[in-house]
Parts: sequence; C-alpha cells; structure tokens
Amino acid sequence: MTRAIHCAMFAFALLVLSQSSENATGVGCETGTTSSRFEPRLYAFQNGLGFGSATEEANFLKRNGYAGVCQVFDQGTALAKRIAAYEKLNLRVASVYLNVDDTPILESTIKPLANRDAILELTIQKMSPKTVAAVRQTASMAEKLDIRVALYPHHGNAIATMPQAIDLVQKVGHPNLGIMFNLCHFLKNEKPEELQAVLTQAAPHLFSVSTAGADNQGTNWGTLIQTLDRGTFQQAELFEILKSLDYQGDVALQCYGVKGDKKQNLQTSMAAWKEILSTVNSD
Repeated sequence: MTRAIHCAMFAFALLVLSQSSENATGVGCETGTTSSRFEPRLYAFQNGLGFGSATEEANFLKRNGYAGVCQVFDQGTALAKRIAAYEKLNLRVASVYLNVDDTPILESTIKPLANRDAILELTIQKMSPKTVAAVRQTASMAEKLDIRVALYPHHGNAIATMPQAIDLVQKVGHPNLGIMFNLCHFLKNEKPEELQAVLTQAAPHLFSVSTAGADNQGTNWGTLIQTLDRGTFQQAELFEILKSLDYQGDVALQCYGVKGDKKQNLQTSMAAWKEILSTVNSD
C-alpha cells in the first residue's frame, strides 16, 4: 500500500511539473511572437473617390490595398447601401462625418454603422450653451450602437485645434468621446514643432488619425493636402510618434481638393504609405 501511494504521488508530481513547463513555454512563445511592427490599416476619405458607384469604388480600393472608405457623408438608407456594397468585398465604411452645435445627432442618421467598430467624426462649427450637453447626448446615443465619437478639429470652426478638442472632451466627460488628429488642420492652426507634445497629451483620447502629403509651412489646402509622396512634412515622424505612444487605431488618407486623376492619386499614396511603414518599422 505504501509503495502504491508513493508511486501515485510521484506520478502526480511529474504531471504538475509537466504542466508548469508547458505553461512557461506557452508564455515564452506568446511573448516571442508578439509583433512590434506598426501596421495600421489605411482608409481613403470619400472626398478622394467619386469615380463610380459604391461597388466600383470599393473594388478599386480593394485591389489597391485600402481597408475601405471613411468620412462618408451618407446617412440613413444611403449609408446602409454603401455599407452593404463594401462589406460584400470585406471592406469597411469606417466613419461618417457630421456636425453638432446645439442639437444632438439622431440615432437614425448613423444606425446602419451599429456594431461595426465605426466612428462618428464630429465637427463643432459653433459653440453655444447647449453644445456640451448635445455632444454628451450624441456620445451616449452612439455608445448604445457601439459607435465611437471622435471630435474633428477643423480650421475655422469653434473647435479648430487639438487643445480645444481635448478641453471639450474633458468638459463632456463621456468615455465614448475621443478625438481624431488631422495633420492638415494641425499644420494650419498649430506649430509643427509641437507635434509630439500635442499627440502625447491627446493619446488617452485618440480614436483616429488622418494624414496627407503636406508642407510644414503650408498656408492653404493645396500645400497642406497632397498625395502622400509629396510635401516637406516628414510622414515617418508622425507615425514614429504614434508607434511610441502604442497607437492602435486606423489611419485615414485626406484627399480634399487634390488635383489630378483620383485613381492615380490613390495608387501613388498607397505606394508612399508602404514606404512610410517600412521606414517606421526599420528599427
């Protein structure tokens, strides 16, 4: 009997050691295979399209490596139709673009985006005593649909800069409200040398990022919104900062007013995007 007990205890000890070894190996493999590469998905603003039906545009974006479209102006039924066309190709409609001054956004406006990890990009053209409450109600409504709300600082608006957006996020105090960083508007209203400080301050609230080729000292949209291969602004700098901040969101390509063939522009920017990521991940 005693020998049988010892044998059983020995077998049990071996089993425990074996399981401990397997668990330790599992943790090691997980740590070793975790990628430190920075590879956010790239979406095209709707303003860079306009060369066919939603299906035709989606097909083009799919062939050229884009994850889908963002900042669309569709609402309700029109939005639902665009989503259906993109989802047939496993692409996403990532965001819609709306404004709030003193009236909350209606649920029916954005409901087709529900439960799709989408974002409502929100501009604030004018501030009123009702704005904070209207934004808070919009964020609460969108939360029920699993849609995040990102303030979109826009030149000429009441919320035009990142610090203004951060201030409003803090006043609203809703966890479903964050910010979208937009390079062209940042360069238009703020100082390039403050980029890292601004992004670091905004990091806890940063839901999305848009970029475009741009000149550091650009003064108009023609110099602040170009294809990604152009401009004096060093794109790698922006994305190296975002990588260091462990940014996990998507990236959107701003295309407003870019001259030339739209399809060629998108292809050119995608090629530049791949080079940017290669530079950022070369460390």
